[in-house]
Amino acid sequence: MKICRPATGRTLRSLTIGIAGTLFLALFLPSAASAGQAASKEADVVKLLAQGDTYYVKGEYKLAIGCYLEASALSQSKMNLSKAYFGLSTCYFYLRDDASAIKYLKRVLEVDPKKEISPLFYPANFIQLFRQVQMEVTGARPGAEVVATPRPLPSKTEPETKAAGEAAKKEERPPVEDKRKEAPPAEKPQPRPAPVFTPEELGLGDEEKGGHWEIGAHYSWWSINLLKGLFEDKLTEELGKSIQNEIVKQSGMIQAGLGKLNYAQTLAFDSTGTNTGLEIRYYSRGRAGTFSLGLAFEKTYIKLALSGTAKQDYLSGASAAVDVNANVALSPFSTNVNFRWEFGANQRITPYLTLGLGFAPLSGTFSYAYNGTYKAGDLQQPLSGSKEQTFDELAADIDFKFPGIFILFQLDFGLKAELAKGLYLSGEAGIWDGFILRGGLSYRF
Repeated sequence: MKICRPATGRTLRSLTIGIAGTLFLALFLPSAASAGQAASKEADVVKLLAQGDTYYVKGEYKLAIGCYLEASALSQSKMNLSKAYFGLSTCYFYLRDDASAIKYLKRVLEVDPKKEISPLFYPANFIQLFRQVQMEVTGARPGAEVVATPRPLPSKTEPETKAAGEAAKKEERPPVEDKRKEAPPAEKPQPRPAPVFTPEELGLGDEEKGGHWEIGAHYSWWSINLLKGLFEDKLTEELGKSIQNEIVKQSGMIQAGLGKLNYAQTLAFDSTGTNTGLEIRYYSRGRAGTFSLGLAFEKTYIKLALSGTAKQDYLSGASAAVDVNANVALSPFSTNVNFRWEFGANQRITPYLTLGLGFAPLSGTFSYAYNGTYKAGDLQQPLSGSKEQTFDELAADIDFKFPGIFILFQLDFGLKAELAKGLYLSGEAGIWDGFILRGGLSYRF
């Protein structure tokens, strides 16, 4: 049988140390884990605040509001809460929502009563709004130090405490401040659930939720040649041959047996064009969006002018010289898809960049007229003629194939100004298979 012996001093010390270590771990580990989670949350909050500041600088206030709201929902740090609430107040101020701006300025001063802002960095209207809210929340002059209300000492008895407190109130508070309401004691911050925001919490009223669609009409003018690059050299050569044949035919009717010698021409193209169009545009983010997809339907009127002289020499020494005026008229109907990036939202004047592509069937008519003289020694006879053909008929007469599809490439820079709510006047310049100037009106709804 074993006999239980009394514990020695060394055994008691070991047992005491073991129990103390167990209690320390049981109390310390949960606190350390909680502190680690809080630090991780605040790191996420700092990232959200930085993202919100980035959107704010770009003028994308709606996106900034989302970041600031999420940061305020996650944070338990007074400093980070102050930054989030202040970011919300400035965003709503620039969105002309003074009620929401005041709401979040009050929250700023609740967590940071000594908050001050510099007139160097904010508009005068915002500074004035901040001062008004500061007076309302703290009850102190702008910039004055906020003094905490004195509390009774716990060492005194209850009657003495009450008397001392009343005396302190009478001595420390001037009569003009008797009506001031004491601010409620600050509540201990509690953990908050993951935020789920409604459009109303994001500050999107019924008006701001819309604005996804825009319709518009425009008129355009080209200052340099548009289409002549497609077929200028080849078509000039082939049309010259057609005119040469007409000259030889008429000269042969005046004097038979002529043999062709040299032919020369100075024909050159020039062009003018106008364009009218209707466009519908979609903004995926509504009124706060800066990117849109557009679909345009364009009616284009193009006139290519071919003018110059043509001269045919014959073996007999005779010659025929004429002045030529020719016109190529086109009126294609095109469909264009384009992408637009606007630099900033909710501004009176907004710059934008447009990149697009379109196509149109190419069809038109060709006509020419010539007048001149046939000379053979003392003999002089007038020469004249005219002709009009469609592109298909002209292609059958000369060795030339007109392109069936006209491809349009668009790259332009523009400005639009808001005339009234949703109504915009725009002007742009750029490339539209040639240098183009364009003006238009649009309505966003």
